[in-house]
Amino acid sequence: MNPHHILKEGYLLVQNANKKWKARWFVLSEDHLSCHHKKNKSVIINSLPLQGCSIVCPCPEFADFNTQGLFKLLVPDGEEFYFQAGGVEDRDRWAHALGAVIRSLSTSKEIIHDKMSFQDFHTYANVSEIIGAIQDPDAGIESANHLRGGVVFKNCFTGKAIVDWLLRWSLVRNRSNGAAMGQALLKLGHIQEVDLKDGTSGVSPRFSDNNKLYRFTSINLGAKRNSFYDSTDSESSSSEDDDDDIDKEEQKVKKGKVLKEAFLAKKKHIRKGWRVVKVTVRETPPTLQYCRAKLSAVTDDKCPTKTVLLDRCKVMEIIKPPTSKGSSSTSSGVSEGSEPRSPRFRLVVRSKKGKTLTFQMKDEQEKVEWLSVLSDICSRSTTMDVISDNRATAEAAGVS
Repeated sequence: MNPHHILKEGYLLVQNANKKWKARWFVLSEDHLSCHHKKNKSVIINSLPLQGCSIVCPCPEFADFNTQGLFKLLVPDGEEFYFQAGGVEDRDRWAHALGAVIRSLSTSKEIIHDKMSFQDFHTYANVSEIIGAIQDPDAGIESANHLRGGVVFKNCFTGKAIVDWLLRWSLVRNRSNGAAMGQALLKLGHIQEVDLKDGTSGVSPRFSDNNKLYRFTSINLGAKRNSFYDSTDSESSSSEDDDDDIDKEEQKVKKGKVLKEAFLAKKKHIRKGWRVVKVTVRETPPTLQYCRAKLSAVTDDKCPTKTVLLDRCKVMEIIKPPTSKGSSSTSSGVSEGSEPRSPRFRLVVRSKKGKTLTFQMKDEQEKVEWLSVLSDICSRSTTMDVISDNRATAEAAGVS
């Protein structure tokens, strides 16, 4: 895959056919979502064409999962794929990027097949406001399952229901204007006609105010609608964890405000290798929590999380230069006869008890973001310790 066409990449959990969660490296291109075992691995486990797919985010109806990072990809044949991101922010960025790609593909298709210009119509809101309101979970249009030709199509609604909704909220003045707005939403890729695959000519580039089925290309209620581009994390392993014991006192730390969370690669301490973990940094008290990525899919109270107090911790950055497996080395330090590996960006967190945790980030930007958060919270906690010690010294001097 051409790296210039990569729009987003990083670790996600994906649910397999046995309903088990696996950490995989995903790469989003201009028309496909490809799945790899690890970062920088050329073998593709699966490559999913995004034409005609749709995104649902969030998915709060699944009580058994940690729904904060959960989103769903629905493919044209009705199959559903569930993914877990490292946190709410990362989930919304993935959903937005996927939705933007799907919408772009849908828009391109409509433009090729339909050369007509937009009809003039009267509306009391712009398209952005309408698409936000029509997806509102309380007041928006209801997406439901529809049975057509013995096949159930999920998360759909009829063209008539769209026009009815626009009229009910007085966003258009008549059904003709409502159908024109529906055509605008279709051409801009916000909605797509469901291909019933019933022997007819397929989907139509024209919106119909009748019982034809449509779905949103992206239901993304919490997304930041700004850019395709983003970054996530790195590497993977499958054996048991070999971490040092964590103090019971640290295990009892109450949860505070989340400052940052994501899937990162964590280095093991005894055997070589890396494991994908979910890392969360909290503010009060200052803590770093982590657990195996695949276990983070369950609800929080069932997830075995390890906690490290960040007071008096030190954070160090390590940049491993590009390396490659080969024979002789050149003056640049890269072996001849093989492609160089990209540099590896790592952070080491050392606790006051000497315990070290090593995490590897996807790129320089990801490393800088984590370094900023960890350095800030460690420095704040250290400053508070100094102030507390000074107060204790002053009180002791006053007593004496």
